[in-house]
Amino acid sequence: MNSKVKSFTLSELLVTMIITVIVVGLAFTVLDLVRKQINAIQKNYNRTTELAFFKQRIWLDFNKNNDIIYNAIENQVVLKSDFDTISYNFKDDIVIRNKDTLNTKVKIEKIFFKGIEIKQGIIDAISFLEEKEASDSKFIVFKNNDATFFMNQDGF
Repeated sequence: MNSKVKSFTLSELLVTMIITVIVVGLAFTVLDLVRKQINAIQKNYNRTTELAFFKQRIWLDFNKNNDIIYNAIENQVVLKSDFDTISYNFKDDIVIRNKDTLNTKVKIEKIFFKGIEIKQGIIDAISFLEEKEASDSKFIVFKNNDATFFMNQDGF
């Protein structure tokens, strides 16, 4: 009578365990790469969304307010109308609109009044520089001045 029990040998079990450890290690490595890609995509999406919101807000504010004044010392744009005053403070990595903080790297490149570049004072256009990792991009925001604007200005 043969009383042998069929089973795996110790070497077969060790080989199986080593292969399993290698496969699980590769799976975790791939999972970590996927997680890093998802974080990069989320960061890019957030940056793009914040920039689009900034462009939309400043465009609307520029064209609904009568007086737009740039203060170079404080790096601040103040937009005044008969009913409201809005201020934009430009810091290194953020833009503060009244009490809202926009996480976008936007810097004022040039400011204009009636198509002439100036340093500070009453303005009607701003050229912005958006800083990105790959390359920088520029955009401009301007206001269409009407006759009442020029009639209300001193010296006109």
